Amino acid sequence: MSALARYFEREGLATTHVSLVREHTEVMQPPRALWVPFMLGRPFGAPNAPDFQRKVLVAALRLLEAERGPVLEEFPEDAPGSAQEDEPQGLACPINLGPRAAGDDPAAQVLGEIAQLQPWHDIAVQRSGRAAGLTGVGVEELARFAVSYLGASPRPSYDPNMSAAEALKRACDDLKAFYLAAASAQPGNSGAAALEQWFWRETAAGKLFLLLRQACLESADKSLRTLGEKLLVPRVIAGAR
Repeated sequence: MSALARYFEREGLATTHVSLVREHTEVMQPPRALWVPFMLGRPFGAPNAPDFQRKVLVAALRLLEAERGPVLEEFPEDAPGSAQEDEPQGLACPINLGPRAAGDDPAAQVLGEIAQLQPWHDIAVQRSGRAAGLTGVGVEELARFAVSYLGASPRPSYDPNMSAAEALKRACDDLKAFYLAAASAQPGNSGAAALEQWFWRETAAGKLFLLLRQACLESADKSLRTLGEKLLVPRVIAGAR
């Protein structure tokens, strides 16, 4: 969409669009974009919320008032509650990941969950024909890499061409994709909201992301601070903890 926007602008047509992945938009620098802090697949927030969706649309259209760009603005509100009457509530066949002791090693906790989820992820791969994630790095290695950022000496990046923030963000994206793919392979038809709630409220990985957010906020690296402030954990989750 960013590339198309540039093409249309060269032809004299003003453009604006909604962005769900801020870091991609920052790199592409389209003429005008509104970044929204909503889950992937919901650029206008929750379904069945027309008044809120109109707010998002109006905010995006108002960017057309800018004569030149690139312009990247942030939508200031979180989506209203996304658990809708027409969406299944909770997981049809919940994965019991077991209790997590507060003092346990985060790496051990997440690796233990990965081992329990692996059979479900294998089913998801068989159904879709592809594994979740984009880095091409094993999920266990990504977990160890992410956990290392809780300490003073993070592991070297699995991709030396990436900044620390980009490598950590992609590692976390792939970890989350693994979890959601595994959960979605269970019997039933669990909705996106139920899967999100399960990940953030019930998994050690969700807990790890919150710890990483705090570590990033305290980092001397500006890109890591930006990651912690805006990109690693949804605001609605960060504000609830």
